[in-house]
Amino acid sequence: MKTLRIVFTVISAIFIALVIPVGALHSWTAAILCAMGAFLFFGLMLLCKQKQEEDDRRARHDDLSDLHLGEDGRDGKDDKGDRNRSGE
Repeated sequence: MKTLRIVFTVISAIFIALVIPVGALHSWTAAILCAMGAFLFFGLMLLCKQKQEEDDRRARHDDLSDLHLGEDGRDGKDDKGDRNRSGE
């Protein structure tokens, strides 16, 4: 996803850079098409960014949900060992 974001950003920047030269050399209709292409690739970059952030948020949530905290705030992995130590 990160690679796509970079590619879409570079393509968008190229389209923005071409607006004035294309408008001056060919026609302003072609320049408008370049601007629309830039907005299209910018939007695609934002969609990839949103998808990547959702995936990262989901991964963090899954990592945190793997921790089963008990009532006392400790994780429940060593309950047996804690009971033996407290009984001594």
